[in-house]
Amino acid sequence: MINSKNRTTKSKLNSPAELEALRKSIVEKRDPDKPCVVICGGTGCLALGAAGVVTAFRKEIREQELEAKVDLKVTGCHGFCEKGPHVLIRPQGILYPRIKESDIAEIISKTIVKGDVIDRLLYTDPSTGQKIVYEQEVPFYKRQKRIIFGNNGYITPNAIDDYLALGGYSALSKALFEMTPEGVIEEVKKAGLRGRGGGGFPTGVKWESCRQAHGDTKYIICNCDEGD
Repeated sequence: MINSKNRTTKSKLNSPAELEALRKSIVEKRDPDKPCVVICGGTGCLALGAAGVVTAFRKEIREQELEAKVDLKVTGCHGFCEKGPHVLIRPQGILYPRIKESDIAEIISKTIVKGDVIDRLLYTDPSTGQKIVYEQEVPFYKRQKRIIFGNNGYITPNAIDDYLALGGYSALSKALFEMTPEGVIEEVKKAGLRGRGGGGFPTGVKWESCRQAHGDTKYIICNCDEGD
C-alpha cells in the first residue's frame, strides 16, 4: 500500500465563506519552501516499481530523522510513463526519472539535505545528449499547457487538504450557491465537455435532457464501462 498517512476529518461546510476560510487555514499552515518529494503513483510507475521507491523514501526519511523537515507525496500519473518511476523534488522542480530503491539514500543526503543536483540521475535528452535538471525543461513537458491534470503533481489523491488548498470544490460551491440549475447546464455546454466513449456525446445536452424529462422521479445511471 502506498496511501498517505495524513488523514483529516472535516466538519460539514454550509457556505462559500466557510469553504474559503478552511482553504486559507490549510494554506497558512504550509511552508512553500519546505522540501517535498513527489513520487508518481500512476499505473505505469507502479508497474515499474514505484511502490518500493515510496517505501524506501519513507524508511530513509525516518532513519535520517527528517520526518518534520520533508514532505512526501504520492500523486497521480505524471504522464511520462516510459521514464518511470518519476521522482520530482519541490520547490526546485528537479526531476529524477527511472529511480531505483538504491538511489534513495543519495537523493535524501545530497538533494534534500544539501540542495545538490545528482547529475547521473537526471533526464538525458536523446536528441542532444544534454542533461536536463528541471521537469518543465524536459521536451516532453516543455510545450504542454496542462489544465485538467495541471495540479496532479501537487495532490495526494487521498489527502483532501491538498485538494482544498488548491481551490478544490470551488466550482461546486459556485454551482450550489450562485447559479441556477439551468445556469449550471449552460456552463457545461459552453465548456464543450463530452463523454470519452466512442460517441463523444455533449455532457450538457445529456443533463439538459434529463432536467426537461417529464415525471417526478429521476434516475442516475452510471456507466462503469469504456474506461470510466
